[in-house]
Amino acid sequence: MSGLDELLTTDEVAELLHIPPSTVSDYARRGVLPSIKLGRHRRFVRSDVDEAIELLRLGRGTRRSDAAVHRR
Repeated sequence: MSGLDELLTTDEVAELLHIPPSTVSDYARRGVLPSIKLGRHRRFVRSDVDEAIELLRLGRGTRRSDAAVHRR
């Protein structure tokens, strides 16, 4: 997307991760998956989802504060 990351819906992230949409929503509420609230809707930046997956794969934690520490 020409300089902008793709925004994904809860259903798209659920399909990508092969988990229920309710789990994606729960992860977003808990900070496991960073998200953006647009009114009543939640969107996920594709690069944030990819980074969260990589952090989980490496066993480095999943919360937003953990991700910030690992980026430094």
